[in-house]
Amino acid sequence: MNAAERAWEALTNFSLSPPPLLWQTNAPTPADLAKFDGERAAEAIVLADRAKDFYTEFPGDPDASRARVTEIQALQTAVHLGATNRLADLLAREQALVQNTNAPEELRYELRLDLAGRELTAASASGADMMVALEKAGREMIKEFPDGPAGYEMLSRVAESEDLLKMHDLGKLMADSSGPPELTGIGKGFLRRLNVLGEPLPIAFTAADGREVNLTTLSNKVVLVDFWGTWCPLCVQEMPELKKLYEQYHTNGFEIVGINFDDDTNAAQRFIKQQDITWPQYFGGKTNNKCAELYSLSYFPYIWLTDRKGIVQDIRGQEALAAKVAKLMAE
Repeated sequence: MNAAERAWEALTNFSLSPPPLLWQTNAPTPADLAKFDGERAAEAIVLADRAKDFYTEFPGDPDASRARVTEIQALQTAVHLGATNRLADLLAREQALVQNTNAPEELRYELRLDLAGRELTAASASGADMMVALEKAGREMIKEFPDGPAGYEMLSRVAESEDLLKMHDLGKLMADSSGPPELTGIGKGFLRRLNVLGEPLPIAFTAADGREVNLTTLSNKVVLVDFWGTWCPLCVQEMPELKKLYEQYHTNGFEIVGINFDDDTNAAQRFIKQQDITWPQYFGGKTNNKCAELYSLSYFPYIWLTDRKGIVQDIRGQEALAAKVAKLMAE
């Protein structure tokens, strides 16, 4: 066994101390936990330094790249356990490995995501506008790693929270990225959602009770389309308001159409019966839902409103809903 092999064996055999067996029967005090964390942080720093020594002394060894990863993982543990004096070292090592195009793509992506998380945490702690910070992080992730989902998830959250112009901007960015279809499709879904504004909504189905529903033929009615699921707390919370609006306006030409996203249709039907919900429902499930995929629906609830001509006037109807319905009913 040569020097590099001996050093690598020593490095891989190094492990952090496990919790004391006594703690299995006697719960540790906060002071005990703090002391133990400090000790493990010190051990993690030793491991990180040994890993650095290895790849510094044996840069051409096949395990040198693994030693760099070990150093980063040990520094992550140390920082997590309170050794914030090593945070700068951790960030420098992560950034260096992210920029190393010879490193495995999956590893670079995970480290870049870790860096983004730290940046967002710092932004939050400083009182920065989190939507601005999240958009910045998402744009950078898509630019650097277009095949990874994180950037699209970040920008989707921003698109749902900001105005429709921002939704269009971010939707186009995602749609035009070089990522795989399942990710660029998120952006295309946002664009399709925006495109329904000012157009008839082509939703047609046979409801669970046998009623035929076709939004393009509901003449002279204001229609509220509710995309919902029983697993969504906000969806459940909004039901009393929807029932109130239905009772108030239904006889004057107001209709509600439910698009349910429960995989357990029986659970949804029980909820509908218990709540005495009488408007027609389409059960599309949550998994592989066509509407969700077509319009990139993931942050429920969604309420869309059409006027008496069947034209979609609002795709964020859940905001100030009662006033919007009253306005459409008065037209």
